[in-house]
Amino acid sequence: MVRPERDVDPDDPRSDCLRLCVHDLNNPLTAIRVLAELCRDTASDPELRRDMVDMLEAADAAGALLEGLSSLLRAERNSDAFTWHPIDLSAVVREIASRPALGRYVTLDLPPKVRILGDRTAIARAVTDVMMNARRLAERSAFRVTLRDQPVIELRIRHPAPGVPATLRQQLFEPYGAVALRGVSIPVSVVGLYQARQAILAHEGEIFFEDDPSGAMDLVIRLPR
Repeated sequence: MVRPERDVDPDDPRSDCLRLCVHDLNNPLTAIRVLAELCRDTASDPELRRDMVDMLEAADAAGALLEGLSSLLRAERNSDAFTWHPIDLSAVVREIASRPALGRYVTLDLPPKVRILGDRTAIARAVTDVMMNARRLAERSAFRVTLRDQPVIELRIRHPAPGVPATLRQQLFEPYGAVALRGVSIPVSVVGLYQARQAILAHEGEIFFEDDPSGAMDLVIRLPR
């Protein structure tokens, strides 16, 4: 088993502060979701329904950020306990792509089933972080997610543009490195891909960026069978 690196201080007061903020923000965010769903389902005005769909999308994006922060804090504290079971990776990707924050921005090219052995929660969290980051980089454009199981299991997220300059990409995999990227006006998710990389390494996989000949940027995840 590959052990991911732990290069942050688990006793940093920032971790406690973030943990409390995540906890306190979840309750009002849940209330916003419930009320927006109620308005969407009962409103007779089409414009109001569209506004509620936009609100649900924004609330889900905020929820994904909080989930990512929680995972980042667990990774810092080395508190993830993985449970290994057979997983249908195609089903995991479809479920994530159906989230309100992603549904309008992602196209899928997946086989019916791709079986791997792993921790479903950790894999789902990693794929969510990757896809939410792709949505930010693509802005209002669609991005494509492809899954193949021959000759290796490979999940490929294709961004429609170069995305992050090659010299800065490694920062996305570092704890809080995404904050620095946002400081140079690259629209990546603030949680970055640190936790995603930790989860993929724990599953003896690899995650990396690759430039496509068309000029697009791919993020590639490879996992063992």
